[in-house]
Amino acid sequence: MDQLKIVAVAVLGLLLIISFEFFHKSPSNVQLVGYNDLLARGMNAALAIAGNYVYVGSRTEGETHQNAGVLIVDVSDPSRPKIVGQIKAPDEALLGMTSRELRAVPDKKLLIVLNFSCSTAIHACTRDKNRFPNTGGAAEKDNLKFYNLSDPVNPKLISTYDFGTFPGNTQNPAKPHEFFLWRDPKNSDRILLYFSTPGGPPALKVLDASDPKNITLVASWDAQVDGGLQEKRGDPDGAALHSLSVSDDGKIAYLSYLGAGFFMIDTSEIAEGKPNPKIHLLTPIENRVDYAPPYPPENHSAVKIPNRDIVITTDEVYPKPTADGCPWGWMRLIDIKDVKRPKIVGEYKLPENDEKQCPKDGGPVGITFTSHNPTLTEDLALVTWHAGGLQIIDTTDPAHPKQVGVFYPEPLPKVGVEDPALGGHPIAMWSYPVIKDGLIYLIDIRNGLYILRYTGPYADQVNKLKFLEGNSSLR
Repeated sequence: MDQLKIVAVAVLGLLLIISFEFFHKSPSNVQLVGYNDLLARGMNAALAIAGNYVYVGSRTEGETHQNAGVLIVDVSDPSRPKIVGQIKAPDEALLGMTSRELRAVPDKKLLIVLNFSCSTAIHACTRDKNRFPNTGGAAEKDNLKFYNLSDPVNPKLISTYDFGTFPGNTQNPAKPHEFFLWRDPKNSDRILLYFSTPGGPPALKVLDASDPKNITLVASWDAQVDGGLQEKRGDPDGAALHSLSVSDDGKIAYLSYLGAGFFMIDTSEIAEGKPNPKIHLLTPIENRVDYAPPYPPENHSAVKIPNRDIVITTDEVYPKPTADGCPWGWMRLIDIKDVKRPKIVGEYKLPENDEKQCPKDGGPVGITFTSHNPTLTEDLALVTWHAGGLQIIDTTDPAHPKQVGVFYPEPLPKVGVEDPALGGHPIAMWSYPVIKDGLIYLIDIRNGLYILRYTGPYADQVNKLKFLEGNSSLR
């Protein structure tokens, strides 16, 4: 019987891939402008763009894997992006560490890299407690590194901010995971970084990075400790803040709690620069948008549509055995006209997200058609969707969002490191899309860097943009 189950799962996985290839073969309203396989290394992380250069982090560690540093790609000719450098050890590509998140502030010639200890289970990372007994076996504590980009091909490390967290450190569980970069519209020299620290408390930390050599903690907050959230961490993941975004004026933060859903907080005292600023709830905890259960507790991102009272949320549900698997996660549209009572008004799914087609065991191991990171114009949502490629969605009618563009890359035959958790399908579109000079830049974990042009409805909203990304207020 067990052998029959194994065969059945394998056959189902093959059928899913075959159906994917049959129904999703051709891209729609999206043109491939340029591509680089990033040394076919696999395990690519976030990207940041400054001038004519793209910087790409790694989801896995150095030492045990080649080319796991921050790759530097010249995109002065977007049709022919080429690798021109790499930030390596001793600054990046260290044992047990991932350069997970990157942001750039081009006019400041500044690159920010978030490095933290990566998982032995889902990131192919290791530990060596004999060499690194004081940091849980990872080469260093979780940190931010700030690089000067005066020479963009040879970034110079100018400072490091130490979070003090590392594997096994129960005294400080507030490990950083993602961050949103907010730039004060009234003072362009003022830059704040809003960090999600899911393992806290606290769940949120706000750092002032205006002077990279003098990083200061501005405020911290936790829904469980400060907001009355009853779910406990591991309940499951109820009190864990995964990610957040901040309004352009800095007065509202939009929070994605893995198990507790979506709600908003008042960050106006931070925006105004008040001493010892306080964070307050805008959405009463009992009125938050919470759909777990019955759906899996994996609320991932929350980003507001420009000039509209709609927030897009995405759920990232990993495949079996890491998480719940099929039907994975999808996109929801939330009306926030009344910040005290946000409500879901629409959702967007792929056919693979239909619960009725899921086997009882959650589907094949390693395959995930799940939403991930959204970048938004007034009428379009550009969402990376793992095996679902890049989905471009018309949001003009929030109750009935519809696909107006899609891109599926041609997978590489082989890469250096297959993602242990997401390696069941040859496509894994992952990063926040970044729009620069009307072109869309994005990362596939497995296959590399893609530069695209969108030609469908509302294409002018993309084509006219000099710069836009989903995880900063930079414009």
